[in-house]
Amino acid sequence: MNTVRQLPRALYRKAKQDKGVKFYSLYDKLWCEDVLWEAWRQVKANRGAPGIDGESIEAIASSGQEGEMISRLSRELRAQTYRFHPVRRVDIPKPKGGTRPLGIATVEDRVVQTAMQRVLEPIFAADFHDCSYGYRPKRDAKQASIAIREELYQRAWGVVEIDFHSYFTTIPHDKRLVLVRQRVVDGSMLRLIKQSRTVVAAYQGRIEPTTIGVPQGAPMSPLYSNIYLNLLDQLWHKRGYPAK
Repeated sequence: MNTVRQLPRALYRKAKQDKGVKFYSLYDKLWCEDVLWEAWRQVKANRGAPGIDGESIEAIASSGQEGEMISRLSRELRAQTYRFHPVRRVDIPKPKGGTRPLGIATVEDRVVQTAMQRVLEPIFAADFHDCSYGYRPKRDAKQASIAIREELYQRAWGVVEIDFHSYFTTIPHDKRLVLVRQRVVDGSMLRLIKQSRTVVAAYQGRIEPTTIGVPQGAPMSPLYSNIYLNLLDQLWHKRGYPAK
């Protein structure tokens, strides 16, 4: 267990020490049963509704299927035969009107994506700016608002607000993959990332292909969105906007 918890720190340190380092061996960490068990515990703690197969977290836990599920996922990932299921799409009302599409993956897919997130996030987090708070572990909107307030008290003279329309549903797959490849060159991991980005959605009795964007609600979606959004952060700082 200590090894599993040390893995993110080790990956983060390696990525932080060398901005140009590329990771060639990541997939073997993904199918490690200890990593999958840790991912399952996180999925179980987050709860969530069943996916398209109707299998719930409670049913898996209460029937004692956890061990069999983890072993099977490990075997399929190691053999590279694992395939993601379609996500169940539901529309969530927005407070100011309209709806937001939410993609609910199966429990097994959530375990696999959480394991992927556990392996990949530390690598890309090393490139994120300290002032980035959105969709990151142990960071939230309250911390961001406190940071803004402190900056205004000390030296800042204004705040710029930018809103992205339908951001999650419009992230281009090809450009995001280019950014991923700047750090990850493990072919097996890249194949699984490609598969996760093109998962189809089941909606109102239809199967809809995913040609753009990432499904909100999937464990990997926040990381995918931050990898793409980080490009804007880099340009913002490179052009000296904070100082101006």
